[in-house]
Amino acid sequence: MIDQFQKAAEAAGAVVKRFPSLAATAAHVRNTTGAIIAASELPDDIRQALAPVIFAAPENYPGVRSCVSFARAGITDSGSLLLQLSDHLERSATALPPVHLVFLRASSLVPDLAALADTIATLLASRPHSYLSLITGPSRTADIERVLTIGVHGPKELQILLLEGE
Repeated sequence: MIDQFQKAAEAAGAVVKRFPSLAATAAHVRNTTGAIIAASELPDDIRQALAPVIFAAPENYPGVRSCVSFARAGITDSGSLLLQLSDHLERSATALPPVHLVFLRASSLVPDLAALADTIATLLASRPHSYLSLITGPSRTADIERVLTIGVHGPKELQILLLEGE
């Protein structure tokens, strides 16, 4: 399922990087992003592994080069990611920087969107104002004279950091 997910995600324009451990993934993030990044809500183990990276304050997101977030699931047939971004500041963290790096655990891959029905229902019920986002590749639009443009309404680059080792 991992190879199929990677193929679909790359066909949509994402870059998929596979890692054997959280430590290796965090080292990649530290080496490629710089010292200051924007971040949406991250699980504690990921946030701790990223130390000593500094997480930017929301008012500084427009000037930050990279954002890091965590996907609740990956959809194999489309290469899409499911993110829970219930706080409006979390949404801006994933939309403003030009590079978006997303941690995805291989164990959270599902074959198709229908397989996420129960997960989506649970996530929507978990907070009073839940906001879920499905991301497939970098931001793209063709609303200006039908010319495809990458990165107008969000990041130009989407890196999926696939954690194969737990």
